[in-house]
Amino acid sequence: MGKVATPADTLTQGEQRALASFMAGRLPAGQLHGELCRARGQALAKAAAQSSRPAPTGAPAPALSAA
Repeated sequence: MGKVATPADTLTQGEQRALASFMAGRLPAGQLHGELCRARGQALAKAAAQSSRPAPTGAPAPALSAA
């Protein structure tokens, strides 16, 4: 089986920025892999942080009385 290329719409924003910088000549080829790995790690950490937060229930919080 051959390798399947990753479509551009599945790349994270950080990965897209790294590839755009490489294509524009601002990022050397030797640094591309590291930047892509760093961007993917940040995206995974952000996703993990969002999934660990409890989902909002949609019900408003009860008002506190000043008794």
